[in-house]
Amino acid sequence: MLGGTLKTGFPSQRPDPGIQELGATIRSADHALSGETAALLREIDLTVRQYSTLLVLANSPGLSGAHLARLCLVTPQSMAAILAKLSARNLIEREPSQVHERVLLAKLSGEGWALLRKAETLIKSADEKLADTLHPDERKQLQDFLRRIVDAFADTGS
Repeated sequence: MLGGTLKTGFPSQRPDPGIQELGATIRSADHALSGETAALLREIDLTVRQYSTLLVLANSPGLSGAHLARLCLVTPQSMAAILAKLSARNLIEREPSQVHERVLLAKLSGEGWALLRKAETLIKSADEKLADTLHPDERKQLQDFLRRIVDAFADTGS
């Protein structure tokens, strides 16, 4: 080791174990909440990503697959598969954009709205469990901390 770096050229100091533990705890919390949500949504044959897509479309109808992929944090290829499944179940409607006819814009169908309402009722128990775990001031503080983490990584493009 020369000058504080390993032969690989990377710094020789390991990250603070507390930071590694914090990252693992955040991932575990996400996994627990996602797992609970996924289990509840299976009752209506919906995945978490499909549910997320329906939620985004409920708030912003008329989005392209590429735009939805960015908002739902999936690849365009994954979003194409999600939209195909939602369309096959008549949960969304797609029509060509007036700007570019090859771009299809998606919006919820009547059946999509009905299933979204059912999904929200189902996952209410997971939301309530989360709410019961923390006092309101703790929820606000945790949300602020998590937003700072998201913003820190968004700024670096990581």
